[in-house]
Amino acid sequence: MKVLLRTPLSRYSGYGNDGIGLAEALTRWGCDVYLQPTHLDAPLPQQVANLLTKELKAPFDLYLNHIDPMQLACSDEVARNVDVSVGWTMWEYSNFGNMAPKDRRTLRKRLKNFDAVVGYSDVDPGCLRPYYKGPIFVQQGGFDPANWPFMFDRDWDCPEFRMAMIGVLNERKDPWRAIEAFKLARAEDPEFWRWARLSLKTTAPGLHHKIEDLYRDNDPVTGEEFTSLRVFYDIWPTEVVQEFYKVQHLLLAPSRGEGKNVPALEFMSTGGTVVATNWAGHTQWMSGLYAYPLDYTLEPMDEAHPTTLNARASVKHLSERMLYAFHHRSEVRAKGEMAAQVIPKAHSWDSVVEKLFLRLKCELPKEKAERLWALAQMARRDSQNEDR
Repeated sequence: MKVLLRTPLSRYSGYGNDGIGLAEALTRWGCDVYLQPTHLDAPLPQQVANLLTKELKAPFDLYLNHIDPMQLACSDEVARNVDVSVGWTMWEYSNFGNMAPKDRRTLRKRLKNFDAVVGYSDVDPGCLRPYYKGPIFVQQGGFDPANWPFMFDRDWDCPEFRMAMIGVLNERKDPWRAIEAFKLARAEDPEFWRWARLSLKTTAPGLHHKIEDLYRDNDPVTGEEFTSLRVFYDIWPTEVVQEFYKVQHLLLAPSRGEGKNVPALEFMSTGGTVVATNWAGHTQWMSGLYAYPLDYTLEPMDEAHPTTLNARASVKHLSERMLYAFHHRSEVRAKGEMAAQVIPKAHSWDSVVEKLFLRLKCELPKEKAERLWALAQMARRDSQNEDR
């Protein structure tokens, strides 16, 4: 089964990481993968780098364009050389009103040749439908759980209760909501004031180390100085992120919108749990059984786009969630342990690729669906036979 995958390939962006994970998972499935990168950053995994040496020889059984809506396209030339074409994208707003006018004007033309378009969350079909009349369905992308095994040595008995945010903590991630909620909780509960800790790990400007000075205090009994809030501004290798996760008990994600939120999936795989805005991509993995949904309101993204909405997490509810987690550590631990059982299996790229083929079997026209499904099953069987 020949698959042409057009996507960015980079460890430094969400789409780029997803492109790498998708290429690896399609290869493990047994597909003959050909890459057409829209952007590339070294280094790449050796398996993915090897695929770049393959000459693009049409025809292809499946064309997958996994990219943002501004670049999503299936040209007439590509359409003539593939049997099935699928666009796969995500958007963190209620519509495309904030998309550059030139990109929005061309969107209908760029989408017309796709046999199906896939979104990451239930928000995406509503954005896409005005521009595309074919099959649209939701299948969130995955992540690689290999580097995020369950951490048996997380210390649940230490006096400090540690919460964190990690990622590109820009306006969309809304770290200031977490800071405000943390401030409210500290003012309400002396025990939380003394023992709760918040760490903000970011690679985006906006959070300054000076904010730590506002959270330096002295223990009223011992006089010992402590800092309740820390800011880390750096790019960390996987090993350092693993150590960071291991000392945290709760991840905070009061985001205004997500396609998926990879750090949340990683952290839950290690046995931690998450408080996350219950909107957009978070809803695809959210469950009160192993995470804490966070209330929100939908509001205009800015004054220039009054009808384009995204979420604003409730500061009050986030503060309540922090306090509750602080005083119910055994429940937090139990949720994390359940998350570690559910998330890696349900949301790995291998699982996602299987779900994608099953959905295409249901959504495509009968003849194309049956042929693609048969090819996918043959590729899978051949790959499994080679592994034996």
